[in-house]
Amino acid sequence: IAAGAVALAEMSNDAKRQVIAIAVGDEVTPIVIGTGAVTFRTPYAFTLTDVRASLTTAQASGSILTVDINEGGTTVLSTKITLDNTEKTSTTAATAPVISDSALADDAEITVDIDQVGDGTAAGLKIYLIGYQA
Repeated sequence: IAAGAVALAEMSNDAKRQVIAIAVGDEVTPIVIGTGAVTFRTPYAFTLTDVRASLTTAQASGSILTVDINEGGTTVLSTKITLDNTEKTSTTAATAPVISDSALADDAEITVDIDQVGDGTAAGLKIYLIGYQA
């Protein structure tokens, strides 16, 4: 370690904060219900502290858009991510997601499921895994 540098283990979790952002489809095709809408692998062991989702186009009405994140086929959320109608972000949702499994293993297979959609106009879904390298 260079003079004045701080080892990763010595840094606070806030200082180590990272975001893994994943596009779930393209920017214009409407989101549809389904399992495994996208699959990717974690680049290292990761401690999950928050999750978010965003849209390019919000849906206007219908059932609330609901998204699940799975590690190795098992959900990591006890309360799934929702995006309220007319909103482009989950940060303003009436119900916040709750993480039930924060320890993502190195090279874990992560899948994103679309559990519920509304009027079929939502598009441009992205998910954000927020946390730090374990």
